[in-house]
Amino acid sequence: MNNNIEDQRWKLLDNERFQSFFDSDGRLVKEHEFRKAVFKGGISNDLRPQAWKYLFGFYPPLLSRIEQETIDVERKLRYEFMCERCQKEMPEELRAQLSHLSSNKSKEPLSPSKMFFSVQQRIEAYRPKLDWNDMDHHIRLIAKDLHRTDFISSRKKPDDYNYGPLTRLLVAFASYNPTIGYSQGMNDMAHCFLHVFSYNEHEAYFCFAYYITQSGEHFTEKGIAFKIKQLPKLVEIVDQLLYDRIVSLNVELWTFCHRWLFLCFRREFAEEEDTLICFEVVCSHFLEENSLAAERLLHDIQLKRAEQKGISSYSSISIETNSKLNKELGCSFDLFVCVAMISLFRSCLFDAHDELEALEAIQQRQKTLDVRQVLSLAEQLFKIYYQQMASMLSPSSSTESSSYDIID
Repeated sequence: MNNNIEDQRWKLLDNERFQSFFDSDGRLVKEHEFRKAVFKGGISNDLRPQAWKYLFGFYPPLLSRIEQETIDVERKLRYEFMCERCQKEMPEELRAQLSHLSSNKSKEPLSPSKMFFSVQQRIEAYRPKLDWNDMDHHIRLIAKDLHRTDFISSRKKPDDYNYGPLTRLLVAFASYNPTIGYSQGMNDMAHCFLHVFSYNEHEAYFCFAYYITQSGEHFTEKGIAFKIKQLPKLVEIVDQLLYDRIVSLNVELWTFCHRWLFLCFRREFAEEEDTLICFEVVCSHFLEENSLAAERLLHDIQLKRAEQKGISSYSSISIETNSKLNKELGCSFDLFVCVAMISLFRSCLFDAHDELEALEAIQQRQKTLDVRQVLSLAEQLFKIYYQQMASMLSPSSSTESSSYDIID
């Protein structure tokens, strides 16, 4: 495969274009276009805190500007009461493990118009039953991982770093989401949200909670193992020569990808901005299984195939192929980012004489990849994969070599 991929990335999403996705009342009425812009270009640094509120579910898309102000007040109050409750109710033997679990900053005086919200959100925060008997394992993990946190802004811990916000956020999430709890790596992701939101804790908390709950089993060994199991199949389909080389060297690149997937490539790029761009592109969910863009891509592939075969209507083969693809294509975009990175380490694999030499060469090239090249190649590989799978599942059709653009 030729990795000299044309850079088809867009410019970073700026405020002028971002505002074009909203109506006059502040409703996000062009969510598909918004997610496409994030996927194709990433978000400018000054816009990121505002845009992430829509990307990570802090604001539902069709709320007006006035309704968003209400959501912001409600969520700020609820998070304060959640932290207050954790501080009050956590057994002393658990609290002793967390030296940084201090109460949040003092609450601001509420106007009479906001007193109702305060009462309402206190009820919501105290409504769920918190089972502290099952929290010991999670608290011990949080206490252990706090000091291992990857500090994205400087790549090292500031001497005066205050662990209070990170501790409160993780404890609140684990307490109020017992079926998920806490897993290693969540500290790094939580710090990422705190960093982007300039330590506005309630904004960071609800966006982090949305990301984790949407990720499903991503932070479980079962979930990561499932993804890693898919990687060899992907490489074999999109680049048979590279796959054969990996097999001949007996290189366990799939387990090497564990960290890439687990932390969503958080430690794989040298620059902070590149790390955040890769993360938000993956989290845009614009191009992956069952996405509108993927369905349109498949539609285009099938339409071209039908035209080549002189079929005026391809509805019958479309239904059959779609059924098969739904079973075969269980791929999120982060897997294609992995395959793109492996492909860009191609020379390391073909120049190496054995597994150890290959892994050492790849290790030396860590944090040297260009994020734009990685994401451009990942998008191209996604399209190639769909073409190849559609051809494999429709053996009577010829294999096309043409490229396909994402349809607006």
